[in-house]
Amino acid sequence: HLQANIVGISPSQPPDGQHGGCLELGELQRRLAGGQELARALRDAGRFTLARRPEPRGAAAAELAVVVATSGVRLCPAQGGGGCAGRCGRLHLCKYHLKGVCRNQRARKECKFVHNFHSEHNLCVLRQYGLENLSGDELRQLLLQNDPLLLPEVCLYYNKGDGPYGSCTYGKICTKLHICQYFLQGQCRFGSNCKRSHDFLNSECYEKLERQGMSSDTIKKLPTTYMNMYDIKNSERKHSSSQESSNTNDDELEQICLYHLYKNCLFKDKCIRVHFHLPYRWQIADGDTWKDLKNMEEIEEAYCDPSKTRNGITESGSVLPYICFQSMCSGLAKVRRLSTPSAVTRPPHFILTTEWIWHWKDEYGLWQEYGKMVSTWFRKTFAIQLREKFAEDLNLSPRQR
Repeated sequence: HLQANIVGISPSQPPDGQHGGCLELGELQRRLAGGQELARALRDAGRFTLARRPEPRGAAAAELAVVVATSGVRLCPAQGGGGCAGRCGRLHLCKYHLKGVCRNQRARKECKFVHNFHSEHNLCVLRQYGLENLSGDELRQLLLQNDPLLLPEVCLYYNKGDGPYGSCTYGKICTKLHICQYFLQGQCRFGSNCKRSHDFLNSECYEKLERQGMSSDTIKKLPTTYMNMYDIKNSERKHSSSQESSNTNDDELEQICLYHLYKNCLFKDKCIRVHFHLPYRWQIADGDTWKDLKNMEEIEEAYCDPSKTRNGITESGSVLPYICFQSMCSGLAKVRRLSTPSAVTRPPHFILTTEWIWHWKDEYGLWQEYGKMVSTWFRKTFAIQLREKFAEDLNLSPRQR
């Protein structure tokens, strides 16, 4: 009950009354009695992130302790169009309604996505995270600062080099935000003298945000929302710096550079991303280094087939133990797959991005792609034809097969 109260307070009632998602630790201690119980509750990293920020009104070295509302609740990527059966454990909600402005709703058209934070499905999900008592505005703030797919990406190249657009070659047509990343992290030393923009309300930035469905109220809160997001990310890195996960493909240092594949990477050897001639790269651990596998095209083909869980490795004419795609190991050696950025993080016109496709296994043991409707009649007919074909093959001689 105490934890639910803290979550309810932290996203919507900060000390200055203007921004959400976090609260000064001192203010939280004044509002809630029971110091030891509060301290125990705040140790729950799944609900709260403790961070230190520069004191905005204090001395240069002064710091402020804040509590950032944290949650693992996410939007379902397969919702809409019958792509999710409802057992995903994620919210079914229109992401544009979440950000503030749904174009369909504004045009008085029917939206195929849910606009109710507390629908029957969503309420079941919220109860799993102890968030069922939060209002729509509180849930909006909580999701924006925790779900990495909701906030627009900041242009890293704008934050490097000189000139009005830094090293960004796209200039005004860049789809990413041209804003000072150190300002968003609360670490910009230059303040009003910074040559990078600190203003989400400038026309270029504001138009990009509006195109993504951001309302003016949401945009005004973005400086704090981004700062909360970075605090949560930094805390997660500290807690799991040695833990490998599928999300490591999104780290800048382990992404394959798209511009190198397009033959126009301006940074060449100084690029922070991996330069490789394919949009994927399979490697096996060799001591402290990673060694390229020779048959990586064959491995990639098997990896993209949901019915296959392993594939052999060929090195110098010999066959090594299989790669297990579930454990990402070959024998005792770790294996990794580098790839280009996910397609959902890049504009639609970008090619060679990585597109992740979800599949489910039907009652006949066949893998079906989510979002593609396959009739029961077709599945049964196809299965019968397979069985008949198999029976015919059994009656043929080896030479006839």
